Amino acid sequence: MARSVLRHCGFELAGPPLVKDGKSNLDGLIPGLARMGPHRPWVVFRDADSACPVELRALLIADRPHDGSFELRIARSMTEAWLMADHMSFARRFKIRAGSIAAEPDELPHAKRTLLALVADSTSRSVKEDMVRKDGANGPLYASRINDFAEHHWDVARACERSPSLDRTVRRLTEMCHRIRAKTAEPPR
Repeated sequence: MARSVLRHCGFELAGPPLVKDGKSNLDGLIPGLARMGPHRPWVVFRDADSACPVELRALLIADRPHDGSFELRIARSMTEAWLMADHMSFARRFKIRAGSIAAEPDELPHAKRTLLALVADSTSRSVKEDMVRKDGANGPLYASRINDFAEHHWDVARACERSPSLDRTVRRLTEMCHRIRAKTAEPPR
């Protein structure tokens, strides 16, 4: 998901995204990443996990001045809401009815649970078996299928139409990309 959003905003990644598999592995790194400075820009994506995004941002980066080299982008609810916001591609890829996907996925209290429930009703047996276990938890290929969808099938622009938090993220990151490019294009002083 991160790679697709960043590419959509005009970024070229220097390497693979850093994936920390959960907030407990990520939150402790955020203050240090926020201090990297303008020559090492970072974008961090994090789920709100039912917390208020404004309060969560304050908790994680306090009153760090905004110099344009660090962005903490918090998905209201969860990043799964951003993926489901492209309801047409999501429905087509996971063989579910587009009408069964929430019109306002940012408002879902637990987007990942909703996503798992949707794919549990897929008309494709392999989608169901790969993505969701009988107990409703992630299936063995959940991450692989979600990453493939985000990388190859997800339409970020279409998703922005149904996800205000993704739309804000895209606008902010596009501005960041323009600022960084403008700085690197300036002649040395």
